[in-house]
Amino acid sequence: MMLDTSRRYLAVVSPRAGEFRPAVCRLLETEFRRVGHRLEFHFLETLPGLQMAVDRAIESGCRDFLAVGGDGTVSRLASCLYGKPHAVGIIPVGTANTLARVLGISLNSTRAARIAVARRTVTAVDGLIVGEQLCLLNVSAGISSMSLDGLDAAQKAAAGMFSYVIGAAKATLKVAPCDYQLTIDGQSSTIRGVEMHVTNVGVIGVPQFHLYDKSILADGQVEVLGITHWTPRNIANTALDIVLRRRRRALRFIGTAGVSITIDCSQLMPVQGDGDIIGTTPVTIRIAPQAVNFMLP
Repeated sequence: MMLDTSRRYLAVVSPRAGEFRPAVCRLLETEFRRVGHRLEFHFLETLPGLQMAVDRAIESGCRDFLAVGGDGTVSRLASCLYGKPHAVGIIPVGTANTLARVLGISLNSTRAARIAVARRTVTAVDGLIVGEQLCLLNVSAGISSMSLDGLDAAQKAAAGMFSYVIGAAKATLKVAPCDYQLTIDGQSSTIRGVEMHVTNVGVIGVPQFHLYDKSILADGQVEVLGITHWTPRNIANTALDIVLRRRRRALRFIGTAGVSITIDCSQLMPVQGDGDIIGTTPVTIRIAPQAVNFMLP
């Protein structure tokens, strides 16, 4: 079957791609030129600027987009495309690249580019709506958001996945159990703990590290997990879980599932979504079924 050479792509490139950005852009230009596809670049600086670039592209007939970066870049692009005709390819050059891993997209940039060029399979996945933002992996308040609140891009680039473990270790010095008010589909309860975690994929970082192994990315609901305690021993065991890919995990969770969740806390807590700080408590998360279309192998 001959490839359709009339397609146009807009590649949204994360500034955090750092030293990899020029090489990745050259690679993409080569792969897309090879099959005759048009490729334009937008270098992500602000969300309003990204929204304008996406809207202009759609108005001119573009339907295919690339997220060149990590999970934060993917969710920013998804937020701009939600409700509009689109398909998204992921070129994973971020820190964790969790969504690419979960979707089976190669972490090799050349192979990932060829998946987008071929565009053989497009699959819709659910999203998490928080205000005007669409997240795809998770939204949380507690130890994870406090870990990210003190983590900068340079640390992520230098330490990779273990920057999150380092951040968690630092957050341990200031985290303490508090009372979370949790409302799931209209039913309210109070839970004392150090984290309330709403997950769409059931993993953190890499697919082998399961928070909830029955979570499905496109089932129309999310899982709500509560972590009751967090100690230095938990941190050490969690790091070993990731390295050794152990089936039995150090952390213990309490949780349930729903489609509309509100999290509040007895103290003001930062809220993270897909690895970036997106606000503070209280936060309301709504499921958006089949929100984003991704190009898969």
